[in-house]
Amino acid sequence: MLLTLCTIHQLPQAFALASSFCRYNPASNTTTHDILIGLADNPDNLPNGFVSPYPLLFLRDMLPTSQLTTLSDQYTPVEFVAACKPLFIAEALRRYPLVNQFVYADPNVLFLSNITPVWLVLSSANILLTPHLTGSPATGPAPAKTGSTTLRPTESHLQNVGLYSSDFIAFRRSDETQRMLAWWQDRVTNRTFINFCAGLCLDQIWLMHVPVFFREVVVVNNPGWHVALWNLFERQLQQTETGWHVHDTGEAAQPLLFINTKGLLNADEGLFTQLDQPAIRQRSGVNLLIQHYRSTLASRQMNLLTAVAPAYGTQPLPIILRGWRQRVVQSMRAATSFIDRVPLPSVP
Repeated sequence: MLLTLCTIHQLPQAFALASSFCRYNPASNTTTHDILIGLADNPDNLPNGFVSPYPLLFLRDMLPTSQLTTLSDQYTPVEFVAACKPLFIAEALRRYPLVNQFVYADPNVLFLSNITPVWLVLSSANILLTPHLTGSPATGPAPAKTGSTTLRPTESHLQNVGLYSSDFIAFRRSDETQRMLAWWQDRVTNRTFINFCAGLCLDQIWLMHVPVFFREVVVVNNPGWHVALWNLFERQLQQTETGWHVHDTGEAAQPLLFINTKGLLNADEGLFTQLDQPAIRQRSGVNLLIQHYRSTLASRQMNLLTAVAPAYGTQPLPIILRGWRQRVVQSMRAATSFIDRVPLPSVP
């Protein structure tokens, strides 16, 4: 079963994800009953006459009004959705007691080949994780920068955002899975802020502990899984008659199971906003795949849905600084750091 959690303006992407899941899931019996979309938004803001092609579960039906208001007041929309993800997944397990395998994917994900390998891993694993990178970073000097951007994330950045992406995570029904979801929800409810200085980063920073704290956790290092902005520097994409494939350095081609488009359509989206996106787009197959993804979003209702601002998460999103603005901020921080370190004479 596929689960995804989104706001109203992300619904077109959620529908594209669901459609790709149905297409590439041989175990799917119908086009709708294997999908559950959680709406982390106010359903009253849906356009008049809107009808979802897939079942919707409203977050406001899972949370008391007081808790919903408290979470909304303290978080940005992105943080709010992340704070509710384990709750939504646990509720799906409760509502579908006959389903034993669940895949959670953010609405930015799109499946591109047969997903049977996911079910095979879950036949013996409680929890499936995918890392941001599958190859070890090269030794030697730091990645080359162009202005304020870089082609690949550094290890220090991954220590801030986490080793594993919470945009895709899969579960097998078990007591261990229930224990993990309860532990995860306990951590994220009031600690989902993006605050690197406090060691916090949405819901995914906590996933670094999962392989240690819980049993039968599998980390899939296949480069064909979870291709995304942050790992395209280490992978080459190719479209063939049999579908999309990924060529990793020194490895045989692998089927491209799914892509995460976060940051590829909106440069200010996600946790890797300082990567050199123009250079990354020039890599083999990237622009062609982005065009393919855009074609899956074509919908008469798309403009109506994407125009709806999220109702929950009232804190403002941070402004992404680039170019001269970022350089000015860095210069000002360097100046204040110098003043803090240098003893100055007191003025009577």
